[in-house]
Amino acid sequence: MAEAKVIARAFDAASAYDAYAVVQRQVADWLADRIVTVAPSALRVLEVGCGTGFLTRATLPRIGRVDWLMTDIAPAMLARGLAANPSARGRVMDGEHPDLPDEAPFDLIVSSLAVQWFTDLEGGLRRLAQFLAPGGLLLVTTLTEGTFAAWHEAHRAEGFAAGSPVYPAADRLLATGWRVERRTFTQRHDSAADFMRALRSIGAGTPRDGHRPIPPGAMRRIARRFEAAGAVATYEVALIEMCPPRSG
Repeated sequence: MAEAKVIARAFDAASAYDAYAVVQRQVADWLADRIVTVAPSALRVLEVGCGTGFLTRATLPRIGRVDWLMTDIAPAMLARGLAANPSARGRVMDGEHPDLPDEAPFDLIVSSLAVQWFTDLEGGLRRLAQFLAPGGLLLVTTLTEGTFAAWHEAHRAEGFAAGSPVYPAADRLLATGWRVERRTFTQRHDSAADFMRALRSIGAGTPRDGHRPIPPGAMRRIARRFEAAGAVATYEVALIEMCPPRSG
């Protein structure tokens, strides 16, 4: 994965995020529905990677009185999220390495399509879980293997590898013992250029570490293959539920 500063700059520059983040909004709604089913009437919530506030807006009006702390690695994203959700609090924070000395514990820790940017997903989630109160719950959505399958297949057909991050297999997440629910979301694009523009617009255009640029001619062939297959971007999403074991 790219380093945290690079990711933060990419998301800070994503001024058109809301216009392009179609699937991100759908996933936030899915996670919000789950949160509503488990949230008590009064609680303290930590949100990691809040972005422009899709999850907060989809959840807060439905769960009553709550102390909701929005956090994001990108200051500009956090500012937009807080502007859209004035009843929440906020702070800039790298969710993979949380710094919450005066805030914990939380009854609920949530995150919608942000933790896939962690360098060590399992380690990062376990660190976050340490900030849960007894009986607390961590609920996050993340991308898994198979995301952008047609885009990757078009690259392989031309002898190249796409620069998208490598996401974990869902079976690997199941092996952790966490509760995992999976769904597939799709978004059809007008062209390969439109797909790449959408990724950049939502701050997700940062290539994985070590990826080498593909020659223009090869990229044109890859684009034609992707378009011939329908120019459909698939998002394989896992909703992870972690309830740390009670001590004693």
